[in-house]
Amino acid sequence: MTAERTTLWYFIGALVVGGAERTLVDLANEVDDGEYDVTIWTIFSTNPLETELSPEVTVRSLTDAGRVANGAIDGVESPLVYVFAPVKFCLAARREQPDLIQSFLFYDNVIARIAGVFCSATIITGIREVPNEEPVVRRVLDRMTISFSDAIVSNSTAGREYAIERGAKEENVAVVYNGRNIEQYRSAEPANLRAELDIPTESTVIGTVGRLVERKGHFDLLDAWPTIVSEIPDAHLVFVGDGADRERLAERVDSLGCAESVHFLGTRQDVPALLGAMDLFVFPSHYEGLPGAVIEAMAAELPIVATPVDGTSDLLANYRTGVFVDVQAPDEIAWATIRLQQHQSLAETLGTAAGERAASEFTIESMVDGFERVYRELESRPEETAYAQPLIE
Repeated sequence: MTAERTTLWYFIGALVVGGAERTLVDLANEVDDGEYDVTIWTIFSTNPLETELSPEVTVRSLTDAGRVANGAIDGVESPLVYVFAPVKFCLAARREQPDLIQSFLFYDNVIARIAGVFCSATIITGIREVPNEEPVVRRVLDRMTISFSDAIVSNSTAGREYAIERGAKEENVAVVYNGRNIEQYRSAEPANLRAELDIPTESTVIGTVGRLVERKGHFDLLDAWPTIVSEIPDAHLVFVGDGADRERLAERVDSLGCAESVHFLGTRQDVPALLGAMDLFVFPSHYEGLPGAVIEAMAAELPIVATPVDGTSDLLANYRTGVFVDVQAPDEIAWATIRLQQHQSLAETLGTAAGERAASEFTIESMVDGFERVYRELESRPEETAYAQPLIE
């Protein structure tokens, strides 16, 4: 490492609105800037979250290419971008010789590992989700390059096991849970959501936050909705977020005949306030890493219905801090949601317990401390010497 500050490069596709991107922004802002000189490299220059970075963080983009649709990079004008951008990054790494390079998502991980061949940087890659299924090419690439990572940081225990199964050495894989500014969600003034959407004041607002993609279970929630409104006639459902399946979800709403009680808000910057206006939170995802949306709902002390998938099961305990339902089980989603709405004392108990757990275990401070411990362990490791102990217990 350098005699002054450690040069720390974070590498990601773009700073669009998403869980990994949110984690990266919080980490870059809060990591000790007296010890680390932080640069975020992005493949694309469409970086809406860049405005939330502190002035001490530098952002460098590899290309101006990239089409944006529904809040995410939807494609490029030429597929050669996916060749030229990695080459440019590898050349920059060779020229500038950073101390640490850290990535979070699969494609970025592969590029970071290859970049490590061209420089002396320590390479830290990430596991942010454990997919139920994945393309063969992705699986092969991961196995071929995973040994190029000096360390792997997962945001869930399931992700750690996944990395080890892929061929990573057990002692080189750490778990660092995502964190959020808990007080921001706990103390937020509730949004005037009912007035905004013309919802009667006494109506029940049930919400979810996340990318509008099928794996998040939004179609399952919609399939449960007719049963829910049959028992809670004044209920309204709010989707916060955007994604590739927004139009398909809107079509499903129309086919179910419930357009008057389902609302799509798109990407919003006032999520803490929106959560404060909700009565219940539902998160029926098919698979996860460690979902920040659930941490946020916990911080807001909302009663939560969720699936016990990898990551979410690290956050919640059934009937202690939330209620679990099976994956792709609309009937169970409906039953659990109705039960919590009809048993307010249970809902309040679960919400309070969830808030307490979020405040004790899933703060930005604990997340940053976890990453900095990984960095320090890597800095102190003798070259070409394996760890005697895991990076983080």
